[in-house]
Amino acid sequence: MSRPERTGRAEWRLSRAEAIAREIERKILDLALPDGSRLGTKEDLRQEYGVAVGTVNEAVRLLETRGVVSAKPGPGGGLFTLRTPGHVRINHLVLSLRENVVTSAHCLAVRDALEEPILMDAATHRTAEDLAELRELLDRMDEQRTDAAGFLRANWAVHRRLAEISPNVVLRMVYTTMLDMIENEIEEVSSDDDLFTASKTFRAHVALVDAVESQDPARVRRAVRRHRPPSSVVD
Repeated sequence: MSRPERTGRAEWRLSRAEAIAREIERKILDLALPDGSRLGTKEDLRQEYGVAVGTVNEAVRLLETRGVVSAKPGPGGGLFTLRTPGHVRINHLVLSLRENVVTSAHCLAVRDALEEPILMDAATHRTAEDLAELRELLDRMDEQRTDAAGFLRANWAVHRRLAEISPNVVLRMVYTTMLDMIENEIEEVSSDDDLFTASKTFRAHVALVDAVESQDPARVRRAVRRHRPPSSVVD
């Protein structure tokens, strides 16, 4: 797989949604906002940051996935902090990881270590809606087999959706942060590289979703081992 020349360190480039999500995280930490504090509505955030509705929605999705906020509809609704003393420590850790240079190899090692518990949670708690959305993401992944960069983006979307099923906020937060950092580093992908074997990778991801649907722990473990071969780099 072709990569840009680096010094062994990752230089993370932020999307606008990610930058807004981090700014909100920092605000919560700096002000030590208690659990349940109202941050305003999505429209308030859109006006404050001067961005499109889609950007705000993506920033909120990131924050919800990380267990930082909860979005409540209706009168008196909006975004509310979800924080306990444990969340404060984890949020500080996550922010520190994002703001300091770390190697992609370290991120991959942590992601791989967390994959089995993420998949076990997904198998335990998945719903019919979760499975339907995962199948749709697999279809998109299949459609991108001839586009290496698009295939990887679809690949990571499957992993993020699996992580969203887990009720374990800390596990989900750390896992998705690793995905963010890995994805931000990948700039170039060559489809003729020996490491990029789309068909094999796609089948491994189908096996992951099949295992989650089966709710069979032994099958989940086998699927994780199949997905994580010794030569795995960015799958």
